[in-house]
Amino acid sequence: MWKEFRKHIGLTLAVILLAGYVQGQKLTIRLADKAFHDFSWNEAIDLYTYAHERNPNNVYVIRKLADSHRNIGNTEQVEHWLNMLIEIGEEQPEDLFNYAMALKSNGRYSQSEEYLMEYAQLRPEDGRVNLEQSLLDYVNFLLQDSDRYVLKTLPFNTKGADWGPAFYNDQIVFVSTGDPDESRDLKYNWDNLPFLDLYSVIVDEYGNYSDAQIFAKNIKTSFHDGPATFDESINRMYFNSNRTSKNVAREAEENNLQIYYADFEGGKWVEKGGFKYNNERENYRHPSISADGNTLYFSSDRPGGKGGNDIWWCRKINGEWSEPFNLEEINTEGEELFPLIASDGVLYFSSNGHGGMGGLDIYMALPDRGVFTTVENMGYPVNSPQDDFGLILDDTGMSGYFSSDRPGGLGYDDIYYIDILWIPVQIRGTVRDKINTFEISGAQIALLDENMDTIDVATSKEDGEFVFAAFKQRNYKLVVSKEDYIPAEKEISTYNRLPNEKIPVEVFIEMDFDVMEQGGLEPLSLEKIDGQELQVIQIEHINYAFDSDAILPEAARTMNKIIELMGQYEDLEIIVESHTDSKGSDEYNLRLSKRRASSAFNYLVENGIDSELVEYTGFGETQLLNHCDDGIECSDDEHAINRRSIIKVVRRGAYKTKRNTRSLFYF
Repeated sequence: MWKEFRKHIGLTLAVILLAGYVQGQKLTIRLADKAFHDFSWNEAIDLYTYAHERNPNNVYVIRKLADSHRNIGNTEQVEHWLNMLIEIGEEQPEDLFNYAMALKSNGRYSQSEEYLMEYAQLRPEDGRVNLEQSLLDYVNFLLQDSDRYVLKTLPFNTKGADWGPAFYNDQIVFVSTGDPDESRDLKYNWDNLPFLDLYSVIVDEYGNYSDAQIFAKNIKTSFHDGPATFDESINRMYFNSNRTSKNVAREAEENNLQIYYADFEGGKWVEKGGFKYNNERENYRHPSISADGNTLYFSSDRPGGKGGNDIWWCRKINGEWSEPFNLEEINTEGEELFPLIASDGVLYFSSNGHGGMGGLDIYMALPDRGVFTTVENMGYPVNSPQDDFGLILDDTGMSGYFSSDRPGGLGYDDIYYIDILWIPVQIRGTVRDKINTFEISGAQIALLDENMDTIDVATSKEDGEFVFAAFKQRNYKLVVSKEDYIPAEKEISTYNRLPNEKIPVEVFIEMDFDVMEQGGLEPLSLEKIDGQELQVIQIEHINYAFDSDAILPEAARTMNKIIELMGQYEDLEIIVESHTDSKGSDEYNLRLSKRRASSAFNYLVENGIDSELVEYTGFGETQLLNHCDDGIECSDDEHAINRRSIIKVVRRGAYKTKRNTRSLFYF
C-alpha cells in the first residue's frame, strides 16, 4: 500500500512540475511575442533564447529568433537559426529565401546561390528570384570597377549609430545615437541604443571637420528625430520624427515615423507642422527635396505600394503637395529606402529587392523623359555584403557621403566620405562630308583630354560611326583627319551628363582641293540634270550670319578661288544652291535662301563671271545637314552648319576616263 501511495505521490508531483514547466514556457513565449510586437528586438531575443534553452526543438521559437536578429541586422545569427530550421527539416519556402539573403550578407555567395535556386523551384512567381539568379556572376561584375571609388572614414563617427547625412550650407547634418553610454537612460527598444538626434559638423575649405553638435536644439524631442533634407532657397528643413499625438499608444510614438518641416527664423529652427499626408498608422521616412524645392521624395509603407517600404514622390502645385505617386518602375517586393534626387536628375536610393551584394545596396535610377527606366547598382566598395544606404552627392556629383554597417567601422552604423574618380559616359559620333553630308569611313579620330594629350584613337566605320569610352565632368576635343580632307576639330563637354549616357556627336570634314591635282580637272562626281550629263569638277561652300544674305569675308575668299579657276578654263559653269537653318517659318526661309543665292550670284557677276555661266536657286530649310529641325533645341554652331550656299563648278557632257588618284568617285 505504501509503495502504491508513494508511486501516486511521485506521479502527481511530476504532473504538477510538468504543468508548471509548460505554463512557464508558454508565459516566456508570450512575453517574447509581446516584446517582438513592440519592436523590442533585444528583449525578444533574450526571452526566445531562454525558451529555446528549455525546449531546443520548438520550431516557432527558432524562427522567431531568426526574425528578431534579422530585424536588427545581425545576419550571422540569422544564418545560425535558419540553418537550424533547415537541419531539422522544418523550413518553409520564405525561410530558404531569408537564409539565402543572410548567406549573401555574410559573403557566402556560392551557398546563397544554391539555396536561392532551391527557393526558386518552390516559388517561381516571386519577382525577387530573377534578380538574385546568377548571383556569383553579378557580384563579380559589381567588383570590376572598384578602383573608381575612394572611401574615407570620418572623425565624428561614434560607437553608437551614425547615419543619414545631408548637406546644409557648410555643414553635414546627420542622425546619431551618440556613444551608447550609461548617461542616457531613455533607450530605443529596437536596438537598446539611445534615441536618434540630429547632429551637425562644420566642414572647412580644407576638408577638416569640427566636433559634432546637436542640430536645431529647439525642435529636439526625447524620441527619434531625423534624418533631414533642406530646401535652402526658403530656409526650410524637412525631417523625420515620431512626435505623435497624445492619444496614440507609446508603441506608435516609438516606431511610426512621420515627416515634419521647420523654417529657419530669427536665428533658430521653428517647427511649422507635419507633411500633408502623414498617417500615424503608416511610416513616412527619409524625405529628400529636389534642388528647386518643388518635388519631395520619401519612403513609405502606405497602401498601394509593391511591398514593404516603397519610394513615393509629390509635386508642389500652388504651394500644396500633390497626392503621392508610387515610383512603380523602381520599387520591388523588398525595401526601397533613402531616396536622393541629385543635381543631374539621377535618383539614388537603397534597396534589398533589386539583387546586389547583400543587405541594402545603393542604386541609381537614370531618368528618361521623366521616367526612371534604368536601375544600376553602384558596385563595390560603395556596396558591401552588409547594409549600405543614405548616399548624398555634392553639385558636381563626384563626391559625397553615405552610411554603412560594414565591418571595420567604429559603431553600429558609420558615415563614410566618398570620392568618385570617374563616372563612365560614351561619345558616339559620326564623321560626315561637310558639303553632301554623307558618312565617311576610314577617318582617323583622336580623343584629347583637357591637357591636349591623346587618350584614345578610333577609325570611322562604313557608316561613319565611332565610339569612345569617356568620363563624366570632363572636357574633351575630337580631332578628325583623312587623306585629301582638311582636318577638323570639335570640343565635347561631358559636364551634367547622366552616368553611362550616350552622347551623340557629328563631325563634318571638307575635302582639301588645294592638295589635289588640278591639271586635267577630272570630275569629283558625275550627275544628271534633266537627263543631261554633268561633271562636278569642284565643290565649295560659304556660310552666312543668322538672318542675313551678306557675303562674309571668308565666303568672299572662297568665291575668289572659284573666280580664279573659271578664268583658267572657258568650259566651266557654276551652280549655286542656297540653304537656311530651321529658325523662322518655311515661307520666310525659302525667300531668305533665294536672297542668299542671289547674293552669291551678284558677287560672282560683279567680279567678272558671265551671268550666263551661273545658275542659282534656294531650298529654304528643306535640306538640313543635321538634326536641328523645327522644335529641336540646338546650339548656334549647330544651326550655323545649315546656313550655307553650295557652289558647284561643273562641266556639261559625259566624262571619258576616271581620276588617276581615286578608284571611287566622290559622291
